Amino acid sequence: MIAVFLLGVAAVLLLYGFYYQKRWFRALSVEVRFSRPHVYAKGTLELTEVIENRKKLSLPVIEIGFRVPRGLHFTDVENTLESDYLYKRDLFAVAGMERIVRRYPVTALKRGFYSVSQLTCQSPSRLFGMTYIMDQPSQKEDSGLYVYPAFVDCSLLLRAVEVILGERESARKIYEDPFVFSSIRPYTIRDPMKTVNWKATAKCGFLMVNTYASTASVKVRIFLDVSADPGIPFSDSLRELGIAMAASLIRRLLKGQRDASLVVNCAAAAPGRPISFPSCLGSGKMTSLEEFLTTDFDRVPLLGFEEMIRQESEMRTRVPASGNDDEIFVFLTCADRPSLVRAIHTLLGKDRSAVLALLCRTADRKHEAQEGNLHILPVCDVG
Repeated sequence: MIAVFLLGVAAVLLLYGFYYQKRWFRALSVEVRFSRPHVYAKGTLELTEVIENRKKLSLPVIEIGFRVPRGLHFTDVENTLESDYLYKRDLFAVAGMERIVRRYPVTALKRGFYSVSQLTCQSPSRLFGMTYIMDQPSQKEDSGLYVYPAFVDCSLLLRAVEVILGERESARKIYEDPFVFSSIRPYTIRDPMKTVNWKATAKCGFLMVNTYASTASVKVRIFLDVSADPGIPFSDSLRELGIAMAASLIRRLLKGQRDASLVVNCAAAAPGRPISFPSCLGSGKMTSLEEFLTTDFDRVPLLGFEEMIRQESEMRTRVPASGNDDEIFVFLTCADRPSLVRAIHTLLGKDRSAVLALLCRTADRKHEAQEGNLHILPVCDVG
């Protein structure tokens, strides 16, 4: 009788093992996603694991594994291994018709694009010493994370730009834009009657007129050097600082409703041509720029910074800029070379001003504040 009982138990276990092997992954979904599609560097977010078992069969043990690129930091480092990627594995016990959600706080340390890859789901069998692996866990294609360049203090660079902006705008004050309202003031004999504000006149009891501001069409054009020179100390960190400073300067300008454009010495689809963002004002334009600045520039072809400036100079010679499209040039680089200054002067020509921002850092000054690593050199036209 005992032998028959043991044979019966063995048969039941074998049948259950066969049934479990065929059914455990049915109606089971596993998803790993970020709580937000984008975040700024040094910002925090959550990485969420969602396991949903939509059948009555319970899963005593399942193991979820995945990897994300380095540059993200898990606050909870349990079950996390760091090498070329960050690898994470977690164990779950999922009952029938159960949904489990687990969230991990994550800090984005470095700009870039991050996605979850090599998502695996497997179920170890305690009875037979076997491991069952799901063929293809469900995973959304748009589950990546854009880490935009960090906010840095660019007030020194912004002040240098605003000095030139103020000089340009003061020269334009004689031209008023009838669509840009400024203020209301008392009437003078020189004011035309069409500027009288009759509602304000009725309230005050004497004539009041509208005044209008001049059109500020001065744009800031930023030339960003994203190449890393092995001969320059801390070249990689200086490049990251330059990218963050360019993005922060554009954000500050857009906050003041000033347009800005960006040219990067990164080869575009056309060989030998830099990538340019002509304007950052408008719906979605700043988002497109910030997404581009998450590019790993070590993996894409780059142009020499002086070569990019020479191409811009040649293009402006062929197609002169209109008088209403006045621009202030800002050059952000860590390369201090005489050839660079000559290329900048060639681009400036006449009646133009520029700011050359040199990023510099030495071994004994690597812990200084951001502005301590920045040299602002005004560059005037030589025409």
